[in-house]
Amino acid sequence: MIDFLEMRLFVKDEYVISDRDSEQFLLAVDLLSLGVTVGARDVYIDEQGNTQHSVLYHPYDELPTSFTNVAFKLVHEGKIKPHVMIKCSPAKIMQGHNVFGSDNLELGIFEMLGFLAESHPSLYNILDIENAQIVNLDVTYSARLKDDDQVIKVLDFLRNVSSGSLRKSKLVYGSTVYWGSPNSKRLARKAYCKAIEFMRQLAKLKKQAAKGEAFASRVIKIMDDPKLIQFMTGLLRLETRFKPVWLTEHNIPLNVFELIKYQHAHPNFLTEIWQLANKPLFEALEGHTMKALDHDTVFAKICSQFDTFTKSGRLSQTKSRNIFNFFCALEIHGADVLKKKYSEAQYYRYIKDLRSCGFSKAYLQNLDSESKNNVIPFIQLVKIDFQNQLPDWYVEPTSRFAKAG
Repeated sequence: MIDFLEMRLFVKDEYVISDRDSEQFLLAVDLLSLGVTVGARDVYIDEQGNTQHSVLYHPYDELPTSFTNVAFKLVHEGKIKPHVMIKCSPAKIMQGHNVFGSDNLELGIFEMLGFLAESHPSLYNILDIENAQIVNLDVTYSARLKDDDQVIKVLDFLRNVSSGSLRKSKLVYGSTVYWGSPNSKRLARKAYCKAIEFMRQLAKLKKQAAKGEAFASRVIKIMDDPKLIQFMTGLLRLETRFKPVWLTEHNIPLNVFELIKYQHAHPNFLTEIWQLANKPLFEALEGHTMKALDHDTVFAKICSQFDTFTKSGRLSQTKSRNIFNFFCALEIHGADVLKKKYSEAQYYRYIKDLRSCGFSKAYLQNLDSESKNNVIPFIQLVKIDFQNQLPDWYVEPTSRFAKAG
């Protein structure tokens, strides 16, 4: 899935002033005439007492869409020719979420250009659209795990993984795992639990909707779909940002229209470059294993049955912990060994207690072999099924700007 796109659109030469001595470029068009939001720096009061400013600039602005916005900024002076930076998540602006989405670059690129042309025609007309370039391209694929608890455990493991060019990052944010520097000229990679990110965003939107923000209400209707939430559960998201240096080194065109043609000729190139970029990660995972048996869930089940409170109101988990310790011993040594370590009365009392928590007698009797069989190679656990990244009810969105540009 194309999770994020950022493009640079240069201003046509006839609207640019260049100073060879200072190696500076300046837009030859008044910012106010382009209909963009204008800010002012170096504000001062002149001799007549009037407020004046010496520098105008365009801060990041937003192009409203049906769901989330497209951000853009006009850079009107500097050592690089005047240009517009435009960025968004194509999936979010077209369908209201990015749990899954399209690999179709043409769809996202024309949607972004279309909104800019529609909202700011004067600005769009001075841009060299034909030479628009990719600045950042985020490609994301997901591994499906048993549940979100298992995703968190895998992330805890991945936090310490490094291999070759894949180096641990000092950047820490929530449950997300980063590799490399965010300032890298080539790649930026991260892994995270989609459900955590999604629910955080949904909670924020609900607060905005409560304040009367109409766009938030529209997005909530999309995101609060039980089918969507069910599909999202257990997704480990692996996201890679491709930057111009890396793309150029691998003969991927930066011109967006050449890139569209390239995808027509190489339909699977996004999955191929994603696999190439993440090869060090999967090499590092080879040989590592993880138990699928979830001790947190086991302990929670036991506590729900056997936690008690003292007369003073203090929680007592003594019995729960003793039963859990027996379960762990049963997992390691097996029923035959534990029958010899415990008295017959103790052994069968613990078995009875565990059965009251929902564990069958047959399961407990075979727990040691079950545990051994529950060791899963990480390379199998974090498996990306490129053919099943979308639900069977997915319909790719269409763009009303498909013939724009």
